[in-house]
Amino acid sequence: MEFSVTNSNFSARDFISDVIGREIGQMLRHTSAARLGTDPEGVHQLRVASRRLRSELRLLHPMIEDGWHSMTAKDLAWLGHTLGGYRDSDVLIALLEEIATADNDLDRAVIDRAIDDRRAHQHRVVDRLSGKRYVSLVVTLARAVVRPPLRRSFADPESVIVSQLRESWSALRIAATGMVDSPADLHQIRILSKRARYVTEIATPILGDGAQAIVERFVAIQDSLGHQRDLASVRRFVTEWYDSPRAVRGIDPADARETWLASIDAASRVNPDVWREPMAEAMVLIDDMNIGHSERTDIYELP
Repeated sequence: MEFSVTNSNFSARDFISDVIGREIGQMLRHTSAARLGTDPEGVHQLRVASRRLRSELRLLHPMIEDGWHSMTAKDLAWLGHTLGGYRDSDVLIALLEEIATADNDLDRAVIDRAIDDRRAHQHRVVDRLSGKRYVSLVVTLARAVVRPPLRRSFADPESVIVSQLRESWSALRIAATGMVDSPADLHQIRILSKRARYVTEIATPILGDGAQAIVERFVAIQDSLGHQRDLASVRRFVTEWYDSPRAVRGIDPADARETWLASIDAASRVNPDVWREPMAEAMVLIDDMNIGHSERTDIYELP
């Protein structure tokens, strides 16, 4: 399929309003559950919406006022960091419980420690979501839905999005081709696939039906590599716990650590290369899009 940027009624104001409105809607939908601490999934979804919006605004920055973008990006990064510790603890506990269920001989003291950490993160989330900074962020985003903070002059919205699309797809392809399977390489692939996913989702009104199939492959890549990264975090947490004086509780911490690490390593060996198939499929689908270089150089002025 030959793709080209066309002269359509693609409105930057409506488009940016829609992007911000969609994500702030998700944030508000899950704020109460996250603030009350009654639903870990609420924290996860709030974090997803804030991180996604931060990425989307970075992609759309060529159309957005610098000052507004800088301030909002900092607040979204702060929010993501606030929620990150709680979410990471929740994932850590789930994996520890899953591994311990398969081996009743594992010492559960490390799980108790993870639960204590999650409780501390939960208190921090509740406090910050009730504070002025979060309220101010929500108000800023709500106002931007009504009056998007567009630059006085900006490039054609379609050209901006397509340029970002080419760049993100190309970066992912290069990284996947040159990787050597080190943890750092896999982490980079995961980051690039997430960025490529976000810009592909943004570009859906331009790409049409083919975008969803590409997004699904990116999600599969993220899930597979994310699981491997989570297991690495579990391994690090267990090692640090049993190497600390706090772990001495009537057992041999070295033996307990090695037993845990053996079980974690066994879980890590289950289909570690699952991400490769959706990556290959995504590259084929991207090639089928055949997005060429555009000669459009239009600059739009706001009235």
